[in-house]
Amino acid sequence: MKSAAFRTGAVAAVALTMLGAGSAEAQTPPEVCAADSLYLISPASVDLRLETTGKQGLTISWPNLNLDQATCYSLSGNDTLDFDVSVDGGFGDRVDRVFKFTTADSGLVGAPNATSITIQWQNEGPATNGTIGGQINISNNGGIWRNDPLGGWAQVNNGLPMTWLRTNTVALDRGTGEFMVAAFTRGTTLDGNPSGVYVYNGTNWSQVGSDVLGTRRVVTKIAVAPGDNDSFAVGTATGGLFVTTDGGQTFTQWTSELDPAATPVTTYRVSALNWESSRLLVAMPNWGVFLSDDGGASFTRSVLEVPDNLDVPEVNRTYGMGVVNDFSVDPADPDRIAAALAFHGVYLTTNGGQDWTDLYGDLLVSDPENPGAWVYSAREVLVDDVNPQVLVMAVSQKGLFRTTDSGATWSLVATEPGLQPTNLASLGNFSMIRRPGAPGEMLVMEDKWGLLQSTDSGASWQLYAEQPLLAASVALAPSRAADRTFTQASYGGGIYEGGTVLELKDTYSTATSTELRGLDLGLRISFAGGGEVNRNDTFRLVAQTFQGWAVWRSSSHDRRNMTLVGLFDRVNPEDCYEGYCGDNSLEIIPQCFAAKRAACFDLSDPDTLRFFDDEVYNGFSYYYAVTAFDYGNTALSTPQSNTNEMFFSPRWAGDELSPFVGEGNSTRFDVNEPVTPDVWGEEVYAYPNPVRLGAGVPRGEGSLVVFTNLPEGSRVRVFTTAGDDVINLGPDNQTGGQIYWNTVNRDGAEISAGVYLYKVEMPARDDHWGRIVVIR
Repeated sequence: MKSAAFRTGAVAAVALTMLGAGSAEAQTPPEVCAADSLYLISPASVDLRLETTGKQGLTISWPNLNLDQATCYSLSGNDTLDFDVSVDGGFGDRVDRVFKFTTADSGLVGAPNATSITIQWQNEGPATNGTIGGQINISNNGGIWRNDPLGGWAQVNNGLPMTWLRTNTVALDRGTGEFMVAAFTRGTTLDGNPSGVYVYNGTNWSQVGSDVLGTRRVVTKIAVAPGDNDSFAVGTATGGLFVTTDGGQTFTQWTSELDPAATPVTTYRVSALNWESSRLLVAMPNWGVFLSDDGGASFTRSVLEVPDNLDVPEVNRTYGMGVVNDFSVDPADPDRIAAALAFHGVYLTTNGGQDWTDLYGDLLVSDPENPGAWVYSAREVLVDDVNPQVLVMAVSQKGLFRTTDSGATWSLVATEPGLQPTNLASLGNFSMIRRPGAPGEMLVMEDKWGLLQSTDSGASWQLYAEQPLLAASVALAPSRAADRTFTQASYGGGIYEGGTVLELKDTYSTATSTELRGLDLGLRISFAGGGEVNRNDTFRLVAQTFQGWAVWRSSSHDRRNMTLVGLFDRVNPEDCYEGYCGDNSLEIIPQCFAAKRAACFDLSDPDTLRFFDDEVYNGFSYYYAVTAFDYGNTALSTPQSNTNEMFFSPRWAGDELSPFVGEGNSTRFDVNEPVTPDVWGEEVYAYPNPVRLGAGVPRGEGSLVVFTNLPEGSRVRVFTTAGDDVINLGPDNQTGGQIYWNTVNRDGAEISAGVYLYKVEMPARDDHWGRIVVIR
C-alpha cells in the first residue's frame, strides 16, 4: 500500500495554485495536471440510512463523481510537433497513467499518403496495474475506392470506423445502383482482427449481421444477387456460407446442410462465390461445388473432380475434389461457367454444372525430369463478353494466360516491357472483372503490383492510366450498370479524416493487458488535418484520477473533530474481510491486520457508492462526510515505492485538512429508535459494557454509558454492590428511548473502577436490574 502522510498544515505551492482554478466543480487546469497534481472534489451530497433489518448499522451512500470533473489530462511535448493534437473526455482508469505516443512514419495528417502514418502509444512506468497501449493510423489513403472514367478515383468510406489500424477490405461486391457489400479486417494481416460485414446504401456504410458474423469470422467472399440488393451471400474462412434475403437483418448459415447425405468435414471454407446470373455458385475445398437456382433457399451438388497428379499415367490416376478459387459466367449463356482451380488451371461446364471439362489444352506438359510442370494454379478466370471462346486466367507466380479457342491452346499475355514485375513469383493474388459498358475491356488488379487494362478482350495489355493509390488489393467490383465505373477494395491503408475525434479505447492493440481490453479509457484524441508528421515524433498524455474514497465520522457535540472510519484505495484495496461488511456472511481473514474497512465499501453500482458503518449506537447523533483522496501523480511509481503525501477533498467549506475549495457534504444523522427488541438486542440494556478507555461510544469512549430501549417516563438508579446510591437519573434525562450517564456520581465526581448495579424503573412494568463493569 502507499504510505499515507496526511497533509494538514502548510500547503504546497502547486496546491495553492489549484485554489485559483475556480469552483471545485471545475476540471483541473491542464497546466496543473501537467505538474502532476489533481484538483480533488467531493461528492455533492451524501445519503444516510439506518439499517434495522439484517445487520444493524448505518449505510452512507453518495453519487459517483463525474469523470469529466474529477479527473484530469494534459498533453506534454506537443509544442514541438508540426501537427496539432487535441484530447478531451474524462479519464476512466482507476490509476494514474502517462502515455507516450511515437510516430512510426512521415507524411501529412489525413492525407492520401503513399504509405500509412501510424502512431504507437503505451503507458510508461511499471506494469503493476497492467499495460494499456494501442496504434492509430492517421493517413487517409485506404479503404474503398471508386473509379469513374470522368472523375478518376474517389474514396467511399463514409461510416467506416477510423479507429482501425488498417482498413483491410477482404471481400467486396456491388449491387444495383451504388449499393455495395464489403467485409473488413483491421489488423496487420488480411486475416487478422475480423471487423464485420458492412453494406453501403449510396451514402454511408453500416454494419450488418453483427450477431452471426460480427468480429468472430473472417470473410473470404461476397456476392450480391442481380437486381436484388436485399439478397447477398457471405462466404467465411471456417463457418461456411451465410445467405440473407432481407438486407442483412437475418442470415441463414449453410455448412453440412448443403449435402446432408455426405460425410461432414471439420472446416467449411468458402473459396469462391458468384452471383452474376440468377444462379448462386459456391465452392468449398474438400466439400464441393454447390449451385442454387432459388436465391440460396436450396442447393444441389455439382461434382467437379480433378486428378491428384498428372505426372502419373492416366490409367493409374486417382481423383479428388478440386479447389475452386473463382467462377466466371458467360454473359450470353448462364449454363456456361468457367472455374479457376488451384493446380489445375480452368475447368468448364456448358450445362450448368452437370459435368465439367478440363481446359488444360497445350498447357499440359508432362516432364519426368520436372515433376509438377503441369501445375497452373489459377486464381481468377474471365469469360470474354464479346467472344465466349476467349478466356483469360490469372495464374499464381506465372501471370496472365489467354485462350481464343475455349482452352485448346493458351498463350502468355501481358508480356509488354515493364508491365509485369521482374520476379513473377511475387504475383499471388489477382482480381479480374469485365468493365461494364465497355465490351471487350478487361481489368485485372495484381495484388501489390498494379492495375492492368485490356481493351481488346485480353489480347494486349497496359497499365491503367490512373493507378490506384494503394496497389494492395484483393478485390475489384464492377458496376451493375453500363457506366464503366468500378470499385477497388484496398487493404493496409488508413481512412482518417483530419479533425475526427477517436476514442482511445477503440485503438487498443495487443500491447494492452488482456484484463484491461474492456476498459473504457474515457479519453478521445484528434489530429488536425494537413499537419506534417515526422518519423519518431513523440508526445505524452498525462492522465490522472483520484486514488480512492474516505469516509469520516464525528459525534454531534464536536462535529469538526472527525475520525477517518473508512478508506477505499481504488488502486490497492485491502482489508481483513472477504465479502461486504454490510452482510451477515462477512468472513474475517486470519493473520490480516489492515484496518481500512475496505470491505465496508460497496461499489457494485457504478453510479451510487455505499459504505456500511456498524459502529453506531441508538440515542446518539453523528456527522458524516465523504471525500476523495489522492497522492498526486503515481503513474511512474509502484505502491511500495510511493512516498507522496495524502490529500483530501473538502469535508465542509473551509476544511483545514484540504487545500482545495468546495462545500463538502458533512451531514448530520440522529440515531434515536424507539423500543425495538428485535433490532437492538434485549428489551432493556446498557452499553458499552464493560466500560473501558478507548472503546465505546464515539467521543465518549471510557466514560459514557447508554441505557436503551426505555419506555417513556423511565428512571435509572445506579448502586454500588454494597447498596450505596451512586446516582438517580430521572425521566428528565431521557431522550427518546435512551438515558445517558457519564459515569459520575451525584456529586459530579468520576466513579472508580468496579462493578455497579443498575435498576430501571418503568411505568406499568416490572423493574429491570442489571450490572455494569467499569474498567479504568
